[in-house]
Amino acid sequence: MGFELSVVAVIFFISALVVGSYSYSMLNTSNEIVSDASEEHYQMQNSKLKTNLEVESAVAGNYSGTYNLTVTLSNTGSETIRFDELNVLVDGDLESYVYSDVAAIWTPAETRNMTITDLSGTGVHRVKIVTRNGVSAYSSYIV
Repeated sequence: MGFELSVVAVIFFISALVVGSYSYSMLNTSNEIVSDASEEHYQMQNSKLKTNLEVESAVAGNYSGTYNLTVTLSNTGSETIRFDELNVLVDGDLESYVYSDVAAIWTPAETRNMTITDLSGTGVHRVKIVTRNGVSAYSSYIV
């Protein structure tokens, strides 16, 4: 009877060690994931706080069924923006755009032009420019 009790105690002890080491490794991995996510969240917030852009003008070209819209933007923040990663919405619809500058890097205090082609409709319209980190600028124009 004493030997059986000793074997059971050893089995419980080994089981407790295995479960404990597995639990520790899982908790450690979870803690690293949360720590990495917190760091990434901080970097995204910091980037968003430093990003600012301004629509200086939005001018529609001659209307003949469709028109081209030329938007002049200024990077008024302290963060460098990728000009080719902007999203342009005209009246809530995502539109493609072209830009004449060779470099896609848009440094602070720099002004750029973009052209949105083949737009339609007359009256008052609204254009929204959104950076990859969610900062946006709005403007209205009349066709």
